[in-house]
Amino acid sequence: MVIDIELTLNRFGFGKINENKFQFLCFRFSKWKIPNKYSISFEINWRRKE
Repeated sequence: MVIDIELTLNRFGFGKINENKFQFLCFRFSKWKIPNKYSISFEINWRRKE
């Protein structure tokens, strides 16, 4: 199973976004069932005004 933890500095919320993604405050948690692959990753995203 692959788990992705994402810190979103511009979006806040609570609830399920789609089948494999859930948001809690500024954190988004994603998981994928990929056979024979195991990983945990952390990502930081933000949007800049131009």
